[in-house]
Amino acid sequence: MANVTTMQMDPSCEEPDEIDFGEFVSTEKAKYLENDRVQYRCNPGYVLEGPEWIQCKRQEWTPHPPKCLERGKNCSGPPRIENGDITTLSEKQYKSGSSVEFRCQNYYAMEGQKRSFCDNGTWTKVPVCLDPCVIPRTELESQKTKVKDELDAPENIFVQHGHSIELTCITGYVLAANSSQSTFVIHCDGKPPAIPKCKEITCNSPRISNGTFRPQRTMYQDGDLIQIRCDTGFTFEPDNGEKVIECTKNGWSPPPKCSKTCDPYVRFYHGHTIYNVWKKYIEGDNITFTCDRGYSPANQQSTITCTKNGWSPAPRCIQPEVVRMCKKIIILNGNFRSWQQSFQIGAKAKYNCHDGYTTPKGDPEAEIQCFAEGWSPEPECINHTAISPKETRSGA
Repeated sequence: MANVTTMQMDPSCEEPDEIDFGEFVSTEKAKYLENDRVQYRCNPGYVLEGPEWIQCKRQEWTPHPPKCLERGKNCSGPPRIENGDITTLSEKQYKSGSSVEFRCQNYYAMEGQKRSFCDNGTWTKVPVCLDPCVIPRTELESQKTKVKDELDAPENIFVQHGHSIELTCITGYVLAANSSQSTFVIHCDGKPPAIPKCKEITCNSPRISNGTFRPQRTMYQDGDLIQIRCDTGFTFEPDNGEKVIECTKNGWSPPPKCSKTCDPYVRFYHGHTIYNVWKKYIEGDNITFTCDRGYSPANQQSTITCTKNGWSPAPRCIQPEVVRMCKKIIILNGNFRSWQQSFQIGAKAKYNCHDGYTTPKGDPEAEIQCFAEGWSPEPECINHTAISPKETRSGA
């Protein structure tokens, strides 16, 4: 099997930076490997400010190279800082270039560099210890709040400058300004912290149509339970088995509702419903129905919906109407003027009689109409010479 070479990033470092009035101890390397160290030293008359050694870490030198300060006048005792202490040993005099380190007292935040250097008889800028934010426990109690995940709160809560603390409403309470929340964050930025107020979680007596509940009170507190009983023909929705709802910060959960139930087995002529025998049908549910052979749903509607008044619309299967028509018939001694072979109910048509023949009224043509019973008047062509003299005289 061929060897597979994995390309990796070169972790080596280039030659470290030069410093003014000093140098690093060179090993004359073009590159320095990971974890290689280099030592700095200052020229005579100068002292180091910063680390003496730096190390190659992931292509960078760490920490930053030091500086070389000119050795000058000594310094007397270092300045004191308010709400802070010097951690290094105290001396009567400090040589130029030497330093002291400060720390702030508990809960105070340091602003600036923790070291101060003796620079030719003068100390460089010292840090400042910023005051923490103080929250009295009595104020928390008055606002019905507490420190989140803290069992025993001290007399006063201290929050370091620039830091935050998470508070929460005590059990049974939510934020008065936003009842959907019960936790909030206080950030210490030098201003007196504003503690939001929490209010008690309460629920009014629910209004339930088509049902009752117990116990009945005008006001309920967080965690209180009530049991719902729906009227006959209605069911609790959503059905959680126990038909119980709970007072929460978001109101009653789940929201109580007694929905109309509908029997999926609906009796109607010439058809039947299609339903799930394991399902309880309530308001808004739909089922379909089919019609027997030779019948079809009225208005082509085969879906019905469960409403508070029952299934709507009521399922109905009807037999398609038979459309009767009049056929073109043979007229002795005459013929239809239209080319159509059949005519719908109410349609009119004309026919002509052959030469020597007339309609019963003596005309060469006549108009007839299609009725459910057939043509009216019935088309007829008779020999006009067959009309009796009596009829001729009466017609005259």
